[in-house]
Amino acid sequence: MLRMEHVRVAEQDAPDPEQEFGVNVLENVFVTWIEPELARRGLAPDRSSVWAGVVELFPGGGFKTTLNDEAKIAARATPSAGIAPGTPLTEENIESLETFQPAGVGADSGWIVYVVFAGAPYLAFDFRYNKSRVGELLDLADDYLATARASYVGALRPAVDNLYSAAELTVQAQMLGESQTTTFHRVRAKWLKNAADMANVPAMHNYILQELHGQRAAARYADGPLNMTATEVAEVLDAVTQMIDFARQRTGVPRQDF
Repeated sequence: MLRMEHVRVAEQDAPDPEQEFGVNVLENVFVTWIEPELARRGLAPDRSSVWAGVVELFPGGGFKTTLNDEAKIAARATPSAGIAPGTPLTEENIESLETFQPAGVGADSGWIVYVVFAGAPYLAFDFRYNKSRVGELLDLADDYLATARASYVGALRPAVDNLYSAAELTVQAQMLGESQTTTFHRVRAKWLKNAADMANVPAMHNYILQELHGQRAAARYADGPLNMTATEVAEVLDAVTQMIDFARQRTGVPRQDF
């Protein structure tokens, strides 16, 4: 899964790897989305005619491409001089673009933004999906974690059961951010192991989920002894807290302040 990045594409005699990446991404954006949209509208495949574009990527498939004046883009920019409120922003009074994103795309959609500024093309993209549902899952993970923290001193088994639920929800949330869903423990465990093997998530997260899964039967059903002490559970509390924080950062869903 890709986090949101900004790539400026400029000409160089010998592009470095990051520059080559930007050139390749830009080429793919035009070939996959912008040029087919020009063809659909019966327009010539003239890339110079496109100075802005937004591609909304719908969860589960499908997309919508808007071009030029249709493309609604919100940007944070550095002004070149003092600008009075209400003054239109143009290349003449903007020194640089800091960040930009589409305005009006669905909360659960991924997106790509293309814009030309001062003669140079820029791209921004976010391929993380289902943020509203992901937020619900991670809020629930916080609730399970809080319940475990409040109970572990006097009720270890329920605390461990709640910690397992919280840890699994972090995996479910990250999978959903990639438009993957499952109802099976083993599928979540395999996804996390693969992600850890590829260094996409900390290896400790995979270890913690495996340990909690191994204690699940004893914790939930009193099926055998619980092989975790209160001290160990306290350490797992901290680890699961880190798992939730990591999942929020990775899926782009911060905690909401009320």
